[in-house]
Amino acid sequence: MKKMKLFYVFLIGILILSSCSSSDDSADIIIGKWRAIEQYESNQLVDMPTCLPHIYTEYKADNSVSGGKIFSNDFPEECNLLMFDLGVVWENLGNGNYRFGYSNEQGNIQKVYKDGLNLVFESPNGVTKVICEPY
Repeated sequence: MKKMKLFYVFLIGILILSSCSSSDDSADIIIGKWRAIEQYESNQLVDMPTCLPHIYTEYKADNSVSGGKIFSNDFPEECNLLMFDLGVVWENLGNGNYRFGYSNEQGNIQKVYKDGLNLVFESPNGVTKVICEPY
């Protein structure tokens, strides 16, 4: 009888733990720091703008956006002139659609989805795609 009670306690414990999600369902996939690693035009790999691989973008839970330079041995001199404009915000519109822009303007809409650990930003017409890795 004692073994039977222990078995039921164990079984209930497993059921309770399996019903808990290990991921935070309220967390948005875009939240975090990201660095561009590839860009595609019409599904063809193209060269990224010179400074794009040398910056990171951080999408915060409060819907603000910030960024910074990633200094390395091959950091291009022209990227030293980069300024990061404050006031950009993001909004999840649902179905993988996100709006990016200043809070007092329409902004632009992109499709955003995960591909493994990477984040993909795709233009609404599907022509331009930028792949970002966690930074």
